[in-house]
Parts: sequence; C-alpha cells; structure tokens
Amino acid sequence: MRSKKIFSFDEKKDAEEIITNGFEKGIDYSKMYVVAKYFRSISGFGAIRLERELIKFCKTQDANFNPIVEAEQIKKWVNAAMKFSLRKIDNIIITQKEINFLKEIENGKDRKILFMTLVIAKALKYRSTKKDKIDLKVSDNYYIHYNNFLDIIRLTKLNNFTEIDYCLLLNKYLKYFTVYSAEKELIRIEYVDKETEGIIIDDLDNTLDFYNSIFNNKEKNIKKDIKHCVVCGTLIVKKSNNQKSCPECSIKLERERKKRWKDKK
Repeated sequence: MRSKKIFSFDEKKDAEEIITNGFEKGIDYSKMYVVAKYFRSISGFGAIRLERELIKFCKTQDANFNPIVEAEQIKKWVNAAMKFSLRKIDNIIITQKEINFLKEIENGKDRKILFMTLVIAKALKYRSTKKDKIDLKVSDNYYIHYNNFLDIIRLTKLNNFTEIDYCLLLNKYLKYFTVYSAEKELIRIEYVDKETEGIIIDDLDNTLDFYNSIFNNKEKNIKKDIKHCVVCGTLIVKKSNNQKSCPECSIKLERERKKRWKDKK
C-alpha cells in the first residue's frame, strides 16, 4: 500500500474507525499518518512517546512489524503528527455557475474528474492543518497539489484511471488550469466561482451522491432537485420530496418542535 498521506474530510472519524476495527489487509502505511495525528491530539505525546505508541499499535496489527526496518517510515508519521492537526471539513459550497460549467462537459468521465477536482480544491481552501500558521499566506485562489491526484481518482471511484490519465485530462482542459513549475507541485483551478452562496454539500464522504443527483441524467431539469431552504434561503439539493430546509435549519426546527412538545406536556 502507498505510504503517501491520503486525503480525508474527517481524519478524527477515520482514525477512530481504524483504532477500533484495525486494518482489513495488513497495515495501511498511508493511513498511519491519521492514526499518528490522532494519538498526538488526544494524548499530547512528545515525539519519543508517540513513536513508542505507533510501534505498539503497529505490532497489534502485524506481529511481524519491524520498527528497525520501518524506522524511516515511523519518523515520517511522527513528524507529520508534530506539525499538523487533524483535519475536519464539515461542508463545502458548489455554486450554480460551477454546476452550469460542468454541465457543458460532454464526456461523463471528464466531468466527474473535474467535479471532484473542484471539491478537493474547495475542501483545501482555508483548511490548512499546519499548527504554526504565523507565516501562512491565504490566497484568494483555489489550488490542488500533485499529491492530490490519487485522492481525486479514488473519490471518483473510476476504475482503470491513473495519474497519467489525470495529467492527460489536465492537458485537455488546460485553459481551465494554471500549472506552476514542477518544483511547486501546484495547480490553480480557474473554473472556481468565488461566490459565497450556493448549494451546501455537508455529506462529503458521499459527495458522489450529490454528483449523481445532478449530472447522471443530463436531460432532466436541474432546478427540480435544487430548492431554497424555507428558513435561511440557502440552496439545497433535495433528498426527498418532503425536504424543505437545509440540514442546519432542520436540526434547529427539530429542536424547536421537541421544545414545544415538552412545554405542552
């Protein structure tokens, strides 16, 4: 399994699941970055104690785990945990203009990749997990890094689509990207609409459900599935005919309903 860090919208949840259930097929070295950050966050371990805990955990997952052989990899996990906090992204916003742009992409595979590229770029925006942010400059633009290629492909669940295929796709739609020098490993997304109002995607682990509801049938009227929340006016994708409010307002309405019921009792 790859040892690069895997992008996650909710690293705390992922780490807790791994610690509770373990790995399915041996230690996933890429996911150990999340485990390391989790141990660091709940215990405040220093580098030496954290290293011991990671070795101990790995041995519970694989009796043949050799900390001497894997010393360099363990060091990477520890360094990541000392420098970065756990990432948790609650939601992102996709605007109508961005949806309209994607609807113009005729190739379904290309459209799905461009959509997920947009999702990752928005998830990364203002979501730095670096602990020392003193010198961190926040740009008005949206970017992805080269190490996000595999994450984008993984999240689209496309079979037989490789990083080379992704690079070819970038070249095909090059006018919608700004590719920086190879040393920066950075790509700016030019089809991002920087408006702050749009459709909230709050179930990011199931982002493809949103994609499928919008793009799978290009003949249907997209406005049929997009409505304004009756409370705050935010655009939402309807998951049922009875849905009238966004998730946040639905929670508030339910609390108010329970309070009225309690007062009545």
